[in-house]
Amino acid sequence: MAEDITADAVLVAYGDACATLTPRIKRAMGEVASGGVIEVRTDDPSAREDVAAWSRLTGHALVEVVEEDERRTRFLLRKK
Repeated sequence: MAEDITADAVLVAYGDACATLTPRIKRAMGEVASGGVIEVRTDDPSAREDVAAWSRLTGHALVEVVEEDERRTRFLLRKK
């Protein structure tokens, strides 16, 4: 990870499409304090655009995106 950030929570969402992924991210954000970081792990290639758009719309910071392969991606999101 580029900034040596430790996640406060990890959401493993392999198999989830955006329709179920973003509500799960929202719930996970509710479980961490302001400034906290969650790591989201997904294998939905469209999440690369969808999670970025969700973070812009909600005001949570997209700290880092790690594309592990053509499908799997890890996102670090910081709660506003």
